[in-house]
Amino acid sequence: MNGTVLVLGATGMVGGMVAELLAQRGERVRAASRKLGERLAGQGLDAEWIEFDFERPETFAPALAGVARVFMLARPGDDEPQRVAAPLIAEMRTQGVRRVVNLTAMGTELRPDFGLRQVEVLLECSGIGYTHLRPNFFMQIFSGGMLADGIQRHSVISVPAADARLSFIDAADIAAVAAVALVSDGHEGQAYTLTGGEALTHGDVAQEIGRAMNRDVRYVAASEEVARQAMVAAGLSPERAERLINFYRLVRSGWCSPVTSAVSDLLGRPPMSFGQFARRQAAAGCW
Repeated sequence: MNGTVLVLGATGMVGGMVAELLAQRGERVRAASRKLGERLAGQGLDAEWIEFDFERPETFAPALAGVARVFMLARPGDDEPQRVAAPLIAEMRTQGVRRVVNLTAMGTELRPDFGLRQVEVLLECSGIGYTHLRPNFFMQIFSGGMLADGIQRHSVISVPAADARLSFIDAADIAAVAAVALVSDGHEGQAYTLTGGEALTHGDVAQEIGRAMNRDVRYVAASEEVARQAMVAAGLSPERAERLINFYRLVRSGWCSPVTSAVSDLLGRPPMSFGQFARRQAAAGCW
């Protein structure tokens, strides 16, 4: 399919990788950012940069002008993504967008009250060719923020996950799948649940990270209250902390333990293992 590809969140983790992969394939990439001065993910990226802000609908039409395909994702931490997605999807229809690859979340289809599911439904009813990508927890949650800080300072991972298993996925694998869905046919109307190739406890994760660092790293299961206090102390808003606590309730229920073959089916190779990820991050000095 010809035409420009608009990548939302192009200064973010997955969006930046998607934009880079598309540019490497020779696609015409329009990279969208709320703050054009913060092109951290786009240094050296062969793309047209344009301002885009979900809270400013006047930025939608210029960003979408001449665009055939869109990589779409909700803002991190947004509890009501459907509120800003609805006018964006309407503008996509007006502008004649033909394909949208939508980054959502694992299990979204089972929660009709969830904002991300409502975004999915808006796309499904829009008449635009859509593909939903529903990834599990990113492996990258351990290489930044409070979890990375706990590993660096105390050699400890502490979250309210009990002994539940999660099939963590590398963000780079998500981006690679998104690029495939944007440039090749046969993905319209599909929804792919994206996971790693194994389901691990946080104890397993601690062992892999410790092995990569040549250091003993432990997992200490936290109570919800202790985790809530730690999240707020780390700078999260009480609302954001409560949202994460709710996610870990799903984790403990086994919601995030299934392993799918979608990554290997779509990419023709196995997904990144957590051991590979940990060695890569340790070599990069993340811990």
